[in-house]
Amino acid sequence: MELFYFMVFGALSALVAALELSKNSKDRINTSPAFNSFKNNYLVVYSLMMAGDWLQGPYVYYLYSTYGFGKGDIGQLFIAGFGSSMLFGTIVGSLADKQGRKRACITYCITYILSCITKHSPEYRILMIGRVLGGIATSLLFSAFESWLVAEHNKRGFEQQWLSLTFSKAIFLGNGLIAILSGLFGNLLVDSLSLGPVAPFDAAACFLAIGMAIIFSSWTENFGDPSENKDLLTQFRGAAIAIASGRVQYFTLNSMH
Repeated sequence: MELFYFMVFGALSALVAALELSKNSKDRINTSPAFNSFKNNYLVVYSLMMAGDWLQGPYVYYLYSTYGFGKGDIGQLFIAGFGSSMLFGTIVGSLADKQGRKRACITYCITYILSCITKHSPEYRILMIGRVLGGIATSLLFSAFESWLVAEHNKRGFEQQWLSLTFSKAIFLGNGLIAILSGLFGNLLVDSLSLGPVAPFDAAACFLAIGMAIIFSSWTENFGDPSENKDLLTQFRGAAIAIASGRVQYFTLNSMH
């Protein structure tokens, strides 16, 4: 069965690569060497960050169950992670703008590595701390990196249309190819090599550490517009209003059907 998966996904990857390479000159956008170097650097980092995230997902529940926790305890751990992401997701964007997007990306790496380390402990409180850290990291992953990319792209004076190239490649790699490869690699570590359910988390920490080293050495810092910074209370109030208005629109649309 594993050989079947490798063959199928390998064939699909080859097909996608062939379609990409078969594009003629009319389909391609001419860019500069400086932009290509910038784009490739970001894609490498983003792929490593997403690998660190995708490797963990399939084995979180399995790990908790091997530690002897029931559905109720595991459910509370997952709720803590989602709640942490919801809570901190309302402020991480503003904090990244104030403190620096590069610093926020490094914080993501450190936070997620610490979360991976907690998976070695069967203690419920330690695992709960890990879930909270994981929630914070998730909020940073889907805000800080894209914010840094857009600001740095504009700061370097690249063409605006080139930004879509980086985003499209990042989606293909980070949310497509890397997700598949991470699943296969995690299965290789746990089942084929019998390294245990913690192995994917250790591998994730390694990928995150490599990505963090690249960020340290090659990324420059950028900040948000100081005139748009708001205090935390204002941000929470705006988030509450957005959630409430979304619920009103939801019930209004449902009542019309």
